[in-house]
Amino acid sequence: MLVVQLVVEGRGAGRGQLRAAIRRASAVALALAVSIALIACQPTQSTDYQPTDTGAAAQVGMRPLELSPSEFAADLITPAGIRVKTNGQYKTEAARTAAGLAIDRYWNEVRSCAAGVEPSGDADVRSLTQEFPRHLAVEIANNWTVVEGPTTHRRIQAFPSIARRGAWSTARRRDDALYIVVVPELGGLGPQMVNELNLWLMKNAKAPPEADLVGKCASVACVRFNYNNAPSQAWNQCKE
Repeated sequence: MLVVQLVVEGRGAGRGQLRAAIRRASAVALALAVSIALIACQPTQSTDYQPTDTGAAAQVGMRPLELSPSEFAADLITPAGIRVKTNGQYKTEAARTAAGLAIDRYWNEVRSCAAGVEPSGDADVRSLTQEFPRHLAVEIANNWTVVEGPTTHRRIQAFPSIARRGAWSTARRRDDALYIVVVPELGGLGPQMVNELNLWLMKNAKAPPEADLVGKCASVACVRFNYNNAPSQAWNQCKE
């Protein structure tokens, strides 16, 4: 609140002087009032602004699902943007390129299936699906060995399961991060990608998607490298 105080000094001041003083004081008060009004109209920027969006994306946030560079030291980025930690298992540039392209082909299979399941008019889900590969981290396990499949009796690469003692896995994922560990032949990568894409959409979409990606896209075909990386999971039967 602005207070303008008018003080008339001297008892002998004439009426003309008094009126002049009042006019001057009034002019000063008016100028100050206009100045304050102009200041109040200037845009301000708050440093403690909090978003008011109450959707899933605001509550959870996109980035916490993505492993930071300090958590995940990628040494390969696929053309689609998927970060890969190879643990030095692809010795030549040709092998690294082939692995990157095979990982992207798995993603293309998952994306194609998701596009057929998701509502075509859901722009939010479609945009998040396109963004997903740039947040995904894939590590090529280096603790694998060649084992015989209990059902097919096919010799495949696998690493010890942490879910079931004595069992073997070709791929696993984290439920709280976009992170997949997979054998060098990439067996099991497709279904785990589906699960991670579903996690991404459930955490970040403004409205959770109604489509059952896990149920309808779990049977993603295995993808063949452009060279025979046997022992592979039915390499001769994988999709070109």
